[in-house]
Amino acid sequence: GAIWTDPDFDPSQNAFYYARVIEIPTPRWVLYDKLRLGAEIPEDAVTVGQERAYTSAIWYTPED
Repeated sequence: GAIWTDPDFDPSQNAFYYARVIEIPTPRWVLYDKLRLGAEIPEDAVTVGQERAYTSAIWYTPED
């Protein structure tokens, strides 16, 4: 696991945090079909994808 801290955190201010994740580029199935089965694919076919994900926000509200 990893730990991240906000160097600019001010406990008197509202804040929210979320993580954004970007996957390394990975081959799409159309490319596997071409390499393993010799399938023909269109020249403009997308052969590599890169997924993205976001976590739910974590909200911080200072106490009064």
